[in-house]
Amino acid sequence: MPSHASPLLRTNIAALDELNTYKRIAMPSHSQPASIANGDSTPSPGLDASIDLVSPASASTSSKVTPRSNALVIDGQTLSVAALVAVARYKVTPELDCSPEALARVQASVDTLNERLKRGESLYGINTGFGGSADSRTHNTRALQLALLQHQQMGVLEVPPNFPSCTPSLPTASLSLSDTPLSMPESWVRGAMTVRLSSLIRGHSGVRIIVLQRLQQLLANNITPVVPLRGSISASGDLSPLSYVAGCLAGQDGVWAWVDGPEGQRVKVPSSVALKQYGIEATLFEPKEALGILNGTAFSASVGALVVHDAQKLAFLTQVTTAMAVEALLGTDASFAPFIHETARPHPGQVEVASNMLALLEGSRLASHIAEEKHVLLSEEAEGALRQDRYPLRTAAQFIGPQVEDIIAAAESIRIELNSTTDNPLIDASTGQVHHGGNFQAMSVTNALEKTRLSLCHLGKITFQQLTELINPSMNRGLAANLAASDPSLNFHCKGIDIGSAAAQAELAYLASPVSSHIQSAEMGNQSVNSMALVSGRYTVHAVETLSMMHAWMIYALCQAFDLRAVQAEFKLKLAEQIEESIERFFSTWINQHDQVALGKKVALRLARRLDETSARDLHSRLTDAYTFAGYELIEYFTSLPSGGGADPLRTIMSWRDYSAEQTAVLHRRVTQKYLDDPRGCHASPMLGRSRAIYQYVRRTLAVPMHGKENALEFSGEGGKMNQTIGGWVSIIYAAIRNGDLYQVTDELARTIAEASPSPQSRL
Repeated sequence: MPSHASPLLRTNIAALDELNTYKRIAMPSHSQPASIANGDSTPSPGLDASIDLVSPASASTSSKVTPRSNALVIDGQTLSVAALVAVARYKVTPELDCSPEALARVQASVDTLNERLKRGESLYGINTGFGGSADSRTHNTRALQLALLQHQQMGVLEVPPNFPSCTPSLPTASLSLSDTPLSMPESWVRGAMTVRLSSLIRGHSGVRIIVLQRLQQLLANNITPVVPLRGSISASGDLSPLSYVAGCLAGQDGVWAWVDGPEGQRVKVPSSVALKQYGIEATLFEPKEALGILNGTAFSASVGALVVHDAQKLAFLTQVTTAMAVEALLGTDASFAPFIHETARPHPGQVEVASNMLALLEGSRLASHIAEEKHVLLSEEAEGALRQDRYPLRTAAQFIGPQVEDIIAAAESIRIELNSTTDNPLIDASTGQVHHGGNFQAMSVTNALEKTRLSLCHLGKITFQQLTELINPSMNRGLAANLAASDPSLNFHCKGIDIGSAAAQAELAYLASPVSSHIQSAEMGNQSVNSMALVSGRYTVHAVETLSMMHAWMIYALCQAFDLRAVQAEFKLKLAEQIEESIERFFSTWINQHDQVALGKKVALRLARRLDETSARDLHSRLTDAYTFAGYELIEYFTSLPSGGGADPLRTIMSWRDYSAEQTAVLHRRVTQKYLDDPRGCHASPMLGRSRAIYQYVRRTLAVPMHGKENALEFSGEGGKMNQTIGGWVSIIYAAIRNGDLYQVTDELARTIAEASPSPQSRL
């Protein structure tokens, strides 16, 4: 990759390469990993779909991969967002750092703790009570650890089917009000176990290496504890969720776990059964070991890493769809000129987005380009023409750039959290000191997630505005109302999408509100300030899903707009020939050949302008109006003659109008039908810049077609079947976003941009 590529793109591609390494570790070359759902019913973005934005300073802190085994190693220092995603979603098995130094570090913390206990010292959570009950004392340190698990395992879960109370008391059980599960997705739990390993291997917690090894064995054997969705305030860490992980290690029958069934399906079994199935010995916790597992921010950090990973992808996808909107709306790349961004206002995110936009629009025949910009005299400019693009296009770099910066900052905060010790008390074996502090307070994660969620809202807002302009005929520069490919009176194609996207954006705006402002004092007033990081993470997952839906609608509409532009381009070429033929047919008696050509060009310009202005109307009405408007050029020509040509030319103009409108309607329908008969033909590809990759992916790979054939047939015959809904096609695009397939296309775009990126000096 060239060194002059932007720092953000460099780190994006570095993270992508890291994920691809893990993918090769996890799976044989002939197979593909199935991702684990991340809070919804569809798989989460793929490994080679990652755009893991981190700051340049942290680009070298990718997770350790040992040369000997080529495995991802948890060493407490180098766990990256990319690595956590690999373990959480793609069943990559991490290995513990079992170097002599790491083993000695872990054992030293255990020895230090035992020495302090032998001296009879009072140590919080080891021989005292917990939180607001820390004024109690006990000598039964092992029982104390079980008492900790007992009071924290209070979460609400689905009742196991073998419980007697599961039998409905009525003959017919009522339908559920909601299908939302009460337990966390497995990806969250696998991620949390990985984060906890990263924390405990640092040797600050007094937890034996055998406990860490058994936790690693859960991951290796795909044993995932069933953990309640709710119950953590992320203050003294994520106590309750982690108590179910500890309970699984202990083989508690009241704690259940997901395991692979006999035919590969996932089944829930008691933890003791899960451990026995894979030959893992149940853990008897020594002093502080249960507390060492519970007292940390692992679940908050896990969900935080997973959603930041997705947010990074959506940030780049928003740039891609914005470039596509510039093309579909016949905009210009002049808004992204280097002088505006690199010289006049060099915020790093703004500079990055502007540079990406220029690269994405390179080669587009729909967008106009700064290199081809001409000086336009006021006297030459058409009345009512926009001199510049509207805000959602023109200020895209200034609007999206700050969101990119915030997501980068959030990713860096999460990266630090993944490589931190977050329990209490902490043991410094080098001095023998036991420190009582509050690293379990997850406010760093909360702040990262709050700013990420707000950024997702802003990305949704600009996408929504671009989408509504694309659909609105008064703003979309000549596209039909609702992106209809046939008469708008029977084709309201994207009107529902317009409404649905408004609902989604309203929801995104609601989700952008901070969770942390709703903190409640808890646990006898001891946890009077807390972070609510895990709850914030849950709502950020909802925001990711909602913005993904917004982009699915946007991409669907953009591809339709591209096809309509292709129809317009072919129609325009053939219309010019038709105008020349009609003028010769009707006016050759009065107008010589040279003047016919000149008049034909003027008529074509006026006709095109009026067709753009009347795109909300049906074709026949538009054409009659447009030819009446264009006929002014003929009237002006004849009235400029010394005799005016007499009455015959004026009557002929009306005949010419009616004939031309009829012939043009036939031409337009013929061209449109050609495209509708081949709705996946990618006819617009030659007109597009780098966005053609997305367009062709949607049309060819996903087989989502151009819309309008049923409407053109007025729902008669085959047109009346409507085998697939508009939402059904959009759902295919949404699934491709959520399962990561579409991100493989955007990742390749990112790599291409990075490799082709000119040095800043050459652009200035």
